[in-house]
Amino acid sequence: MKKIVLATFTGLSVLALAGCGSSSSSSVGSTTDSCAALESASFSCKKMLNDIVDHTVEPLIADFSAQVQSLKTATSEYCASIDTSTQATELVGAQEAWQATMDVWQQLEVMQFGPLLTERENFYSWPLNDSCKVDEEVVFALVAGYDIGSATPARRGLDAFEYLVFNSESVISCGDNNTTPALIAWNAKDPILKLKDRCAYATMVSDDLVIRTASLTQAYIDYDVTVAAGSQQKSANLISDALFYIDKKTKDDKLVAQLPQTEAGAFNPGNLEFNFASASKEAIHNNLKGALAIMDGTNGNGGLGDYLVAVGQSDLAEEMISELNIAIGTSSTTNISTSFRDIMEAAVAADVAVCINAISESATTDLAKMCGLDNDIKAFTDDLKNRFVLTLGFSTPTDAEGDND
Repeated sequence: MKKIVLATFTGLSVLALAGCGSSSSSSVGSTTDSCAALESASFSCKKMLNDIVDHTVEPLIADFSAQVQSLKTATSEYCASIDTSTQATELVGAQEAWQATMDVWQQLEVMQFGPLLTERENFYSWPLNDSCKVDEEVVFALVAGYDIGSATPARRGLDAFEYLVFNSESVISCGDNNTTPALIAWNAKDPILKLKDRCAYATMVSDDLVIRTASLTQAYIDYDVTVAAGSQQKSANLISDALFYIDKKTKDDKLVAQLPQTEAGAFNPGNLEFNFASASKEAIHNNLKGALAIMDGTNGNGGLGDYLVAVGQSDLAEEMISELNIAIGTSSTTNISTSFRDIMEAAVAADVAVCINAISESATTDLAKMCGLDNDIKAFTDDLKNRFVLTLGFSTPTDAEGDND
């Protein structure tokens, strides 16, 4: 695939931050607060940090809360319709409600600092999701006094809900692990009864999400990002760390790992983020939208791009924001009309070479557009891993160090 050429840039901003006591990952613990030291009539680090939380993260959580409430309603309506003439229609309604909820959550995935960092798995545990564990929980939930709050994250949350509502097979998913009497007995039940049991558990999952979202909302009301890490620079660094989700998860795990990288490689649709819903493209698209909101701010409020501008790197800020906008456009349903799973499952041997050499600018097929998306995201992550962290004196997350792919 095409290489992204790393542009050179002036070292003035780096020297400026070095003078403030923070120029590399080793200086994150410096006693000088580099971000706060840039306070001026045109830039306030405290305001930037508050804007990111107050005008980007919290409104998204409010949106997520509304979507979860809609999911709860749609789930109840679907469960009530099972074995009636409206079942198919209500199922689509529940699936669409899940997709709308997941779209918001995927933007929040890129904002894992503060309460979202500690609470994330209570809402979404990918890549630890396990349909067998969910089926076990369906059976456990039939016992009087069952409490879903005692279930581990992999047994509940948005990924569990995906399996419960998008899986079309009534047979238990535990395979050779289906050896306990309770699971064997449940698997022998009439398919409609099993569907009702799964739907009843999906209702519990949606109820649990509503409760946990209320707690998450309150956690952000109590959260002060400007002092959370001990200094404004360290707090800004936490937000920077969260952006690396785009590199390690969005680009590497959700996309590159599913695509052939050599002529001997292959497409891997079985390893996509979602095993039952065709939502992988939408997840990547929304991850990128979340990253853009952190970089550019929301509705004119501050983002990390303002920090770059404050240290004299407005060109780099504009470039990174432009790179995200390009990737958002190329990952959209308007540009790629087919789901990633359908594209990969329809691919033939000759498509391997097409994928390896794909460039978004010249792509005319959905397969080439999907494969070219890798480099569109890489343009942003290359700047993130190099010029961005160096300029602002941020650390690089341990799992991204030495990764110059």
